[in-house]
Amino acid sequence: MSDQFAAVSENAVWRGSDFSSKSDVAIDLSYDALEPGMASLRALIQTEREPQTIGLDELPLSSWADQLEDLRQQVLHGRGFAILRGIPVGSVSLEETQILFWGIGLHLGRAVSQSVMGERLGHIIDVTEKDPHARAYRNRSELTPHTDPGDILSFLCLHPAKTGGISQFSSSHLVHEKLRAERPDLLARLYRGYRYHRFGEQADGADPVTVHRVPVFSECDGRLSCRYVRQYIEIAADEHPDITLDELDREALDRFDALAHDNRFEFTLEPGEAIVANNFTVLHARTGFEDYPDPDRKRHLLRLWLAAEPQRPVVPEIYIYGGREPGIPPQPGRTPSYAHGVEIS
Repeated sequence: MSDQFAAVSENAVWRGSDFSSKSDVAIDLSYDALEPGMASLRALIQTEREPQTIGLDELPLSSWADQLEDLRQQVLHGRGFAILRGIPVGSVSLEETQILFWGIGLHLGRAVSQSVMGERLGHIIDVTEKDPHARAYRNRSELTPHTDPGDILSFLCLHPAKTGGISQFSSSHLVHEKLRAERPDLLARLYRGYRYHRFGEQADGADPVTVHRVPVFSECDGRLSCRYVRQYIEIAADEHPDITLDELDREALDRFDALAHDNRFEFTLEPGEAIVANNFTVLHARTGFEDYPDPDRKRHLLRLWLAAEPQRPVVPEIYIYGGREPGIPPQPGRTPSYAHGVEIS
């Protein structure tokens, strides 16, 4: 039965126990190498342009070119993730930091919209005091293993939380191989996929639940890809009268989550560190956190979702919001907020 499943790249199969610390997966950047070009960056700031309007050829990042190419190869063709260290968060202004992070993203691909708000350079801050139904990246609760709709994701830490907010990354391809060996019947369910709730970010007139099944695992042109957000599967089943998750479905989802959790690599990003990961081969999660009472010390990350160039070949069913464009189409005037009663432990 297992012969029906996709072949897996050995590079993308790893366990958290393979790494003893962040240094094992780190690529270090040197501010000293960058500093001679900072005058041109500061000149850009004087023009008051938004970072999203600045092109790669305008940025003084050539001294980081080798490290950023190493990053690109590792994310797209290696284990699927790496930690960048040495981004000068404490030595430059927020405006300069945003432009540097934007430029790093441009080395990897094209930035896409992260929500109906249309932001391509996002700020990850807890806003639940104003909006208790804010989407997961805008609240402080635990996030279970999942992937995002961009081809590549990146977070840059500006301020960590007072406590918690621990990042957890795991290989979706390892989960695939574990299930191939131990429970191919569960793996077959994951290939069949599930209908997804669009969490209030569907286009006007579109069904809030996908009409098609989104495969957790799928193969296109000989490459295995993963797409998974357990909460959106559960909300679809909870709210749509025609969707039912049977016992085997729930066993498959539970086993997927358990394997991802048990084989995770866990770390806390510090200021100036960025994680970059391939959403098709790597899952990410986060523990809940507590913020400092001082608003200026709240947990604050910058985020990019990127369309890789060239893009990975994937089946059209992997797209949740329609079309074949990564990300979430912007809809002016709306915010990523949706009240629901589904909790995933």
